[in-house]
Amino acid sequence: MLVTLLFLLPPGRLKNRLLCRLGHDIHPTAQIGICLVRGVRRFELAEGVKIGHGNAFRGLLLVRMGLGALIHQFNWISGDSGANKDLTGLPHARSLIMARNSHIYSRHYIDCGGGIEMGEDTYITGVRSTFMSHGYEPTTGLIVLSPTRLEAKSMIALCSTILHGTVVGAGTFVAAGAVTKPNQQLEPHSLYGGSPAKRISDYEINEITYDINRYIPQQSS
Repeated sequence: MLVTLLFLLPPGRLKNRLLCRLGHDIHPTAQIGICLVRGVRRFELAEGVKIGHGNAFRGLLLVRMGLGALIHQFNWISGDSGANKDLTGLPHARSLIMARNSHIYSRHYIDCGGGIEMGEDTYITGVRSTFMSHGYEPTTGLIVLSPTRLEAKSMIALCSTILHGTVVGAGTFVAAGAVTKPNQQLEPHSLYGGSPAKRISDYEINEITYDINRYIPQQSS
């Protein structure tokens, strides 16, 4: 309950220090907006991390955000799915792992039951995309946990659905409204679209795109 109350405070270094005293690892420069946090074991937030207002985090073992990583506002990030399952062999189960300069924009649903991993300079853009790392297997009647991964410099456009076990290859762009299949492997440097998502063509994202919101580390005096 105390952690929940602290996350409801406005951003500031005092908020960061108090969270560190409760076992989290928050860099002094991290900015954490007014968010609803319930049942999250540990936050690890590096230099320059920004979390906007109105995000909800619940049922997670770990939220790890690398240098300059950014979560905008009003996202729902949950690890409740599969909470009672054997997590052996799933090192990032119930975790959101964001490498440096990775971005989640606004109003997305991120299911982290089997783990969501985002490589460097990855972007979940726009609004209303759904990321799943668990699914229902009708032939067995069981819940399946499968980590979902975005490799470096890949981008997801608005209103997409990325199902459990999907791996989005490095530099690949997933078009608006696309729906991947469970455990689908998307080739690097490609354009994917449709439902189910299919490779449309080779694709190269302009390097300038990655510089727009890239965090510049502070210089030590």
